[in-house]
Amino acid sequence: MDFEKLTADCLDFARRLIQTPSMSYEEAAIANLVAEEMRQLAFDEVWLDEIGNACGRIYGQDRTLGALVLNTHLDHVDPGDLTLWPVPPYSGEIVGGRLLGRGACDIKGPMAVQVYSMAALLRNGERPLRDVVFTGVVQEEIGGAGAIYWVENLDYPVALVVIGEPSSNKLALGHRGGRWLWAAFHGRSVHASVPERGDNPNYQLATFLGRLQTAAAELPEHPLLGNTTIAPTVIEVDTTSYNVTPAWTRVLLDCRTSVESTRSLGNFFRQVGEGLNFTLREGYGEALLRETDEIITGFYTPPEEEVVIRTKALIEAGAGHEVPFSNYRFATDGRHFVPYNLPMIGYGPGDEFVAHTVKENIAIAEIAESLRGYVHLLRAF
Repeated sequence: MDFEKLTADCLDFARRLIQTPSMSYEEAAIANLVAEEMRQLAFDEVWLDEIGNACGRIYGQDRTLGALVLNTHLDHVDPGDLTLWPVPPYSGEIVGGRLLGRGACDIKGPMAVQVYSMAALLRNGERPLRDVVFTGVVQEEIGGAGAIYWVENLDYPVALVVIGEPSSNKLALGHRGGRWLWAAFHGRSVHASVPERGDNPNYQLATFLGRLQTAAAELPEHPLLGNTTIAPTVIEVDTTSYNVTPAWTRVLLDCRTSVESTRSLGNFFRQVGEGLNFTLREGYGEALLRETDEIITGFYTPPEEEVVIRTKALIEAGAGHEVPFSNYRFATDGRHFVPYNLPMIGYGPGDEFVAHTVKENIAIAEIAESLRGYVHLLRAF
């Protein structure tokens, strides 16, 4: 197999993907580009479903076996201030052996690898042991509507889902779950010229955040998926007037964990906020926090499971070296597949810590290595 040619063609496709903006809800152009590429590569089936996901299939030697599903997403986040980028975000420039631009590692480089690893077998006159299905889904960056639609309408058996999110070509076995909630602090509004007559809730918020920074470091962690983190993000008040103290102020708390429940988080926040006048509400809507004992989680596939052992061995044979285990720090669409008991692992080129930044890039050497790992997996799984 000519991996040099394969890598060059894959890189060309990745560049064209980057050059096609695809913000959430605006994925139609890139869906058509991906579908046309799969048709040109002679996939056995190519289709766009009702929500706009781009899917392709190559037939396996034994079509009664469960399919190997390769999952990435079509959308990317806003590039933000264009003047902060070292190159134009949709240029797809190559600098110093790296492909630069919005979506380079999240997720257009890995998407190109998944599509071209499937094409590699067809080019070489080979068929995988089982059907391989590519699913490029919409709206991953804003909740996962495309993935939810795909799994709810799934009409074929699945042996394994490989999530292509960037893992630096390590075998990612899962990620923490996420919950977003508002901590709202209540006071009494007055004219800002007489602050002593009111009760400014901003001071309560400041006290809470100071305590939180210390207390959050003591939260428990999962042995593989890592520690529980709580990040204050958005702060809001009830007024936009410069000369009025707020009646309430609130902070959005981004909670990532694989060991906590909403009840245990609620207890934790009440301990942090002891003596303060505040309420906890759902991050979406205005309902009070619904507290249960169910552990908040994303997905987790234990390393001792047979599917992990087998997948690891095959990818290592293709890559030519040991592939260590890892986990994602961010969330993926894999969390939507958990209720359906689909076996999952993550594997893809790119460093997740440059995703969503103006320095987003992906190493061409990682693309080449990932292609080798994927091709061997598809060939023998």
